[in-house]
Amino acid sequence: MKFSFAELNNNILTRKFGGTTVGIAEPYVTGTHFIWFAKIPSKLTDYTTNMNSGISNSEQIQNILAASCLSVTPPGGTLNKIEFTGLGGIRWSVPGNIDYGNSVSVKFLEFMNTPIFDIMHGWVKMIRDYRTGITSLIAGDSGEGYSKKAYAGTMLYFTTAPDAETIQYYVCYDGVFPTRDPQDMMGSDVESVSKLDIEIEFNVDYAWHEPWVKDRCKVLINALRASKETVENYRPVS
Repeated sequence: MKFSFAELNNNILTRKFGGTTVGIAEPYVTGTHFIWFAKIPSKLTDYTTNMNSGISNSEQIQNILAASCLSVTPPGGTLNKIEFTGLGGIRWSVPGNIDYGNSVSVKFLEFMNTPIFDIMHGWVKMIRDYRTGITSLIAGDSGEGYSKKAYAGTMLYFTTAPDAETIQYYVCYDGVFPTRDPQDMMGSDVESVSKLDIEIEFNVDYAWHEPWVKDRCKVLINALRASKETVENYRPVS
């Protein structure tokens, strides 16, 4: 372990952790998180190119979604129990099935030219056209044209310590696609002038927590550190 928990028994009464003495455990602070769509549908750009944002390639979509992410609500799991009743109403239980949530909610900050709306609207339209109710993806004789890999993606989500480098939590969501076309969020009110946050619920088929996920997240965060250097060394043009 990188941190010593040897003296935690000294904090049982106070629940106070801090200071510089040996054995102090650093509390976990939330708020530093990242997402990255490691895979997006190859046809998605076809449904955003001619829209207001002018998105022209998959890399732009990946960067926009990663940079505009404000919050993530991961799915949880519930271990259901089987309950038995004995004589006199005495009860006991054993583990039953495990039930994991199959959706992750992500909130994005919208920008001028509405790139987030264009991406999500185009993604849903690719899966099911809003006028006809069918997909534009041609299945073909082999059936590969309309399959999970044609309309779903893969999303990495990980949190770090405040150094934006040390990974604390990591997961890879597979079978990801939006379950909402956020047209209802594009309203306007003269009495309510504010920024627009678009919250999208994505389907999740699998949630991977294996070591290879952390390795991929490390590669990604190392690449993002390069942009940190760019920000720190930035000087405005005089």
